[in-house]
Amino acid sequence: MATLEWEGKHAVTACLERMRAGVLQVDPHLCRGAAEGRDMIILGDNLAALDALMPDHAGRVDMVLIDPPYNTGRRDWLYDDSASTPAALHWLEAVLGPGQAGRLSRQDRWLCLMYPRLLQLRQLMAENGVIACCIDDREYPRLRLLMEEVFGPANFLATFVWVNTGNIDNHSRIKTNHEYVVVFARDARRFVPGRVLAPQVGARSKLRRPVIRNTIIKNGPRNPVSDLVLPVGFPARVEDGAIPVPTDPGFWPRFDVPIVIRDGRLAQAVTLRSGWSSRRQCAAFIAAGFDDIIDRQGLKTRFYLTSSGAVFMEKDRLAQPSHILTVLEGMGTVQQAATELAQCGVRFDYPKPLSLVTYLLRALCPDPAAVVLDAFGGSGTTGQAVMDLNAEDGGTRRFIVMEMDEHIATTVTQPRLAHVLARHARPGTGFRFCRLGMS
Repeated sequence: MATLEWEGKHAVTACLERMRAGVLQVDPHLCRGAAEGRDMIILGDNLAALDALMPDHAGRVDMVLIDPPYNTGRRDWLYDDSASTPAALHWLEAVLGPGQAGRLSRQDRWLCLMYPRLLQLRQLMAENGVIACCIDDREYPRLRLLMEEVFGPANFLATFVWVNTGNIDNHSRIKTNHEYVVVFARDARRFVPGRVLAPQVGARSKLRRPVIRNTIIKNGPRNPVSDLVLPVGFPARVEDGAIPVPTDPGFWPRFDVPIVIRDGRLAQAVTLRSGWSSRRQCAAFIAAGFDDIIDRQGLKTRFYLTSSGAVFMEKDRLAQPSHILTVLEGMGTVQQAATELAQCGVRFDYPKPLSLVTYLLRALCPDPAAVVLDAFGGSGTTGQAVMDLNAEDGGTRRFIVMEMDEHIATTVTQPRLAHVLARHARPGTGFRFCRLGMS
């Protein structure tokens, strides 16, 4: 397996072994809602905060959703988007030794910050848990390799491409209007996707129809021609009549005698020749006396003849259809998200759109009792998405949101989530605001 090597890698890995356990100290003045509320906002360095969660949460987090610094180097907004903040450099100096952090490239410093945090996050994840990490082109190649090293290449699920049409740098020679969401599972074999339709699926799409229909006639190298015998009584979508023998040499299936149909059923057995898909399922349908069978996905399945002599398979679609696409369109923009926050009296320049985070939760973590962790909490979008979903479907999801900047945590994250909590007014809900201290 390919792995990344960078300056400082082994030092930051060793620091986990000698890390002092942090202590979460509740600040009652910033807590809101019911005292028994289990949601948390944690103020403090997320590496130490993740360690403080280990005793109670190791192996119990169902979804990690993080939006770390993209390492663009920008410092002209509320949140320093680099690996060179005073706090980051102070931590690196403590780990690597005096004067060593300045020798590292910006990419090395970013990798030193991300690697131990990903290792900690993996320990907190449940066996069927998933992690989704937002990033852009600058660090995507390194992040993908880094996550493969931490979670294993076999546990890669997808890279979503978020079309962010509202955040285009018009001064760039090539306009970039997308970002990424890299998704890994703790164990891909246990991953269960949610049942959602991608926003770009239109109202008239066949995905919104109650049934799925497809012909089982397939001619190709994987579908060699063979005979399929349809017995008397096989269903047809023709009430009465005879389907003549086809004269077009390019028509499939082939049959030698007219197909006679009475009362929507075959009156005589017929042998059809073609390449087939789902042949075994059709045979099981015949063996079941033409009653619906259940496919591997739990869908009721049936077969029938059409007026041309083709054989179709029809499945009842589940009440909640699912069509998850890796290109995320129609998810809003950071400008729209910032405007919505401003209406709540909160200023934050580059929040992730609520619709994007909500969609990722629905698509990747369908458990209504899930524990959701955001180690780079920022404006608290993940916390709001969790509360909104609970209010919508009656779920009991929990959020843990971490933010290391006290100004952001107390003037952005906490006020926003307090506003959402008051708006929903669900009995028994609330969040604790915790400060990270050292034991």
